Amino acid sequence: MCIFINGLTAQVYPIQKTSQNIVIDGVFSEEVWGKAPAMGGFIQHFPYDTSEALTQTQFMLTYDENRLYAAFVCINRNPEKPFVVQSLKRDFSITQSDAVVLTLSPFADGQNGFSFGVTPQNAQREGAVENSGGFGVSTAWDQIWYSATRITRDTWFAEFEIPFKSLRFPDGLSTWRFNVARSDFRNNEVSTWIKVPRMFNISALIFTGTLQWPAPPVRKAPNLALIPYTGSLATGEKGDFLKNNTPRFGLDAKVGLSSSLNLDVTINTDFAQVDVDEQQINLTRFALFFPERRQFFIENSDLFAQFGFRQIRPFFSRRIGLSQTGNIPIDAGARITGKIGKDMRLGVMDVQSRRMDSLNPAKNYAVAAFQRKVFAASYLGGILVSEQAMGTMNAKRNSVAGMEFNLLTPANRWVGKIFVQKALYDGLKVDRGYAHASFLFYRTLKWEAMWNHEYVSGKFRAPTGFVPRIENYDPVLRKTFFMSYGRLEPMISRIFYPKSNVINNFSVNFYNSIYTDSNFRVTEAINTFSGKMMLQNSASFRLAANNEFFWLFQSFNPVNPGDTLFLSTGEYNFQSLSVTASSNNRRPLNVSLECQYGSYFGGEKLSLTGSIQYRFQPRFLFTLNYRRIDIDIPKLGKSTLNLIGAKTEYSLNTIMYFTAFLQYNTQAENVNVNIRYQWRYRPMSDFFVVYSENYDPQFLTKNRSLAFKWVYWFNT
Repeated sequence: MCIFINGLTAQVYPIQKTSQNIVIDGVFSEEVWGKAPAMGGFIQHFPYDTSEALTQTQFMLTYDENRLYAAFVCINRNPEKPFVVQSLKRDFSITQSDAVVLTLSPFADGQNGFSFGVTPQNAQREGAVENSGGFGVSTAWDQIWYSATRITRDTWFAEFEIPFKSLRFPDGLSTWRFNVARSDFRNNEVSTWIKVPRMFNISALIFTGTLQWPAPPVRKAPNLALIPYTGSLATGEKGDFLKNNTPRFGLDAKVGLSSSLNLDVTINTDFAQVDVDEQQINLTRFALFFPERRQFFIENSDLFAQFGFRQIRPFFSRRIGLSQTGNIPIDAGARITGKIGKDMRLGVMDVQSRRMDSLNPAKNYAVAAFQRKVFAASYLGGILVSEQAMGTMNAKRNSVAGMEFNLLTPANRWVGKIFVQKALYDGLKVDRGYAHASFLFYRTLKWEAMWNHEYVSGKFRAPTGFVPRIENYDPVLRKTFFMSYGRLEPMISRIFYPKSNVINNFSVNFYNSIYTDSNFRVTEAINTFSGKMMLQNSASFRLAANNEFFWLFQSFNPVNPGDTLFLSTGEYNFQSLSVTASSNNRRPLNVSLECQYGSYFGGEKLSLTGSIQYRFQPRFLFTLNYRRIDIDIPKLGKSTLNLIGAKTEYSLNTIMYFTAFLQYNTQAENVNVNIRYQWRYRPMSDFFVVYSENYDPQFLTKNRSLAFKWVYWFNT
């Protein structure tokens, strides 16, 4: 059965309601599975997208008053080959694991949805599909659902139970959009029920079928989840061993105001001490970006955090409660997010931080945002962000208002964005303090092209955002100057698909990026011409030639910003060559290497980056990342920077994991060891034990901590 939606043919699944009690065991013994329509006929997504899948899959769906059920029959082609398994840990990588994935878009808006997947060993993965799914799935989103798998020689089976309380959906909508994808990496194949062209992500919501409800699901009772956490954090400095023991308590709550609108409340917000940021080497003059990890800020985060561009964000939640001097406690926060009707998405959030001292007063943070769907899957959006210091003399408010239009055409060929933002604070004139940008991306099987422009005024202030490039620190004067900048960034690629059993595709690419000051003088420019080859087994090779220009209008030391030696102001040109290669990432052992060599600020730079991953399937995963940068600049001398990150994950089963992380960063002069134990003893409820220690380069202890954390999810 097929219908036409937005000009595209969509296959329909006529789901039927059941009154049977379904046991999630992967056996399919219930009578309903014998009556539910079984859909198959999967189409290849990789290595080709023009033929039926060689490894076929079937699925069946049904539902009752409170839950959606799914059953999958996954044929085992070449069963003598082992499954490709990253680990048994939750939220596995879909690009490195055999799996079956169900993607749901309850609002059928082409913009937002949910993804649920399992491996043959029943490792679970759920995530939020944001911005049409063109860039993948955010696995930071967690919810309660259940699954079971069963493996025989010729087939593996999977069964899902997804409570409607775990989903946001509109009342009374008789059709949802959905798709099913299958990763069969041991046979080097990815397939989908509804064809997804291979240049798109398998979770792209524009390529979906229709789930036809005879009677749409209804959330009959308010959904209330209470998530208290308690723990203890013991810390010690240098020779002191865990002398300071601080008990910690907090509560998150989730209230379903309707089937599509949620209220989230946090009290004494958890600062995610169980997670650790991956260190980076910074050779730029600007701050680096680190992702948000706190649960309260994660769900529906795209509604607030995706406004603007990556380096022009009016709202960045890590600015709340996290500072260079440490954590600032959040006393309380509340957020309402969700949909009103089919096409309007709203979000309002207010957070109150605690006063620490005169330099860190109590602050109130407020943000409101909306998205209104237009056309097939495009939307208009607006945001208002406000930061207000509390309880201080002459406390001033700083706000940012913004509007944007996001374009997504029905076939996903054109993706774009245009926005304007305005800072609002005392003394700023109406015609000052703007930021604006435009982005347009065109994609077909053979061509990719991009256009991007940016402009940020030096008077644009977004203290609750992330806009690093306007801040320029002068180490001689020891002052930070705010300067306007503009940017142009075009790119074009041509992709070729030879008839070959070895090469999947190869491409040539030209990329240009130019930054200017307010007088249109070029401050930075890079031109890159590259060629890339992708093999059928997922291995790849890339060769690139780069030409770069920098005008240093302030003194700068790229290796050690705190040093007393600096590069002279003036113009610099340098060229480099880079080679990147990666092996088949579906093998237990896979390797990626990158080497770049060339001139650098009047000297030379050699950069080596390598990554080795080995899987002792299915329980053990070892990853070693290494980056070495050798810089020889006559005025600054020779310097070597090393960044080593070694990570070991051991899964006792699908609910209990050990993780050990070692990081050595010579630029930060720090060695960090982080060891974590996690037990997910029931859905969404965890117990953690985390030990962390920091050393100096001589391996003398700087500080250490031992944290216990217990989280319990009470759900009505």
